[in-house]
Amino acid sequence: MKPTTSLLSFGLRGAAITALILTLGTWIATGSHVGWTQTSIVQMQHDEITGIDFPVHKDAFIAGVEVLAAGLFFASAFAGLSFLPRLQRVKAVQS
Repeated sequence: MKPTTSLLSFGLRGAAITALILTLGTWIATGSHVGWTQTSIVQMQHDEITGIDFPVHKDAFIAGVEVLAAGLFFASAFAGLSFLPRLQRVKAVQS
């Protein structure tokens, strides 16, 4: 068994866990929005003098499902790739 193979597998699994945690953390921290990503929000404000409510656009980042899907895809890709060195080692031993 090569030491670089186990380090590669370990590194890829670490990258998969990191990607998973960062993706879920970002998605949850920005509001767990199940729609598309939003880069601004609309808040209603009340004018004290006229008594009229009016919309105000504010810059904000709210991660949507495409951010969640992309992060989960990369995490699963890293996890899947971490098993390739092991599979190549098993095939070499069987030959």
